Amino acid sequence: MVRGEELRARIKDYFSFEKQELAVLIPAIFITAFMFSFCNWGQGSCGEGDFHFWTGFWNLMVASIIAAISFFARFSWQKIYALKDGYLAQFKGWWTGILVALILTIVTNGRVPLVLIGGVVSSLMVRQRLGEFRYGHSYLDNAKISFHGIAANLFLALLFAIGLYFSPESYFFGKGLWLNWVMALCAAFPLPQLDGLNIYFGSRPYYYTTLALVAIFGILLLTQTQIGLILAIFVTTIAIIVGVLIEP
Repeated sequence: MVRGEELRARIKDYFSFEKQELAVLIPAIFITAFMFSFCNWGQGSCGEGDFHFWTGFWNLMVASIIAAISFFARFSWQKIYALKDGYLAQFKGWWTGILVALILTIVTNGRVPLVLIGGVVSSLMVRQRLGEFRYGHSYLDNAKISFHGIAANLFLALLFAIGLYFSPESYFFGKGLWLNWVMALCAAFPLPQLDGLNIYFGSRPYYYTTLALVAIFGILLLTQTQIGLILAIFVTTIAIIVGVLIEP
């Protein structure tokens, strides 16, 4: 694992989103935004109230911005963390999962939106792994890369929750909190195209920790209470400190 100038050099040379990644990510952003704004095309909740096109269109655009921020922040962090360990992480889309999530959203009238867009796959960068302990590809390292993607979504959910606390009526912060938590939850599913399976086979302790964190953040943040937000910030601070201490 590297830091400083070497990490900056790796980011400069290798950090990018390839055309095949963007070919899935960009449509996935708008499809996800449509699913999460499905209930917001009127003044009432799902299936209630009058239909208002411009209200719905505005909510769709806001949801698209949230989805874009969430997707690119998550996968960017995974790519950067992978480069630290000498791996090249690439996003691999899952069109079947996107279609299933879309159909489920329509069937449930927007009450069950899911984020099943795919996950990252990592490949060994031979030159960057020279001198590393256990030089070859490591399933544990792969699990860590996947875990940090879910952690990124939970951190974003916390940031949106803080914004929602100061602006309780904000559609942007409320939808951002909900989307990022659902994205973290879905990514933890142990399915072949999702990060959860990488974590499950790479490290069972990491997998159970992932499930626990998703559940804890869901309870603390989605209740939208002051004590829940304070505890979530406390848990995040402790997790960051522990991560910094054990990383070397």
